[in-house]
Amino acid sequence: MAKQDTPVAEQDIRMGRRVSRKVSVLLTEIEKEEVPDRLLDLARALHKALNEKIDGRTD
Repeated sequence: MAKQDTPVAEQDIRMGRRVSRKVSVLLTEIEKEEVPDRLLDLARALHKALNEKIDGRTD
């Protein structure tokens, strides 16, 4: 997938921060619960992927 050359709107950046913050809070809550290690690993992978998407990076 090609990286986009269009600049990111300030509103999109703020939304990305809010989304990232909410995901971070949820991940912290998940980490407090007794969950299978595999589920926790998946949640962390999702958090990382969302942050990369927000930053405009792709694999």
